[in-house]
Amino acid sequence: MPQSLFPHPFSPLFSQPHLVFLTPQPIKQSLTMSVTRVVESRVIEAPIDIVWKHVRSVELGFWKAVKHVELDGGAGEVGSTRKISFNDGAVQEVKVVELSDLEHFVSFDFIEAQPPVDFMSALHTISLRKVTANNTTFVEWSAEFSSDAQLAVIEDSRYKRQEGLEDLAKAVGKK
Repeated sequence: MPQSLFPHPFSPLFSQPHLVFLTPQPIKQSLTMSVTRVVESRVIEAPIDIVWKHVRSVELGFWKAVKHVELDGGAGEVGSTRKISFNDGAVQEVKVVELSDLEHFVSFDFIEAQPPVDFMSALHTISLRKVTANNTTFVEWSAEFSSDAQLAVIEDSRYKRQEGLEDLAKAVGKK
């Protein structure tokens, strides 16, 4: 009968206590990052088509915090960029990465900022949904920040979205 390479657990080799030495293995580091998501929403007293006209171009002309926006590429083109100058002196460059006239949403990715920020990335999405009961629009403005974004950045983003949605409602109401 051939001998097994591994002794049977009831063999004399296992009858005495013994030590097992394990070789430490290197820890594999994951390249995936977690994200922190900020979502603010509001119902705006206007039909979805009217609200979409203010949002689609990512010019953010409705937002009082924005001083000026420079477009590079068409207003409705995926891949085009915007250099957004804010009233506080900050300048951010974003790139439109997704746009749907059918689903009424636009997503733009944070590219760079002056002064520099201390997080790696941020993906912003403004999406609209028609409220059929009264022909108003549900607007959701979200941002997904990389895991290195500090709590102060997240909370600041939350308040800026609330402010931006309030300004959007006022801008749409003026028309």
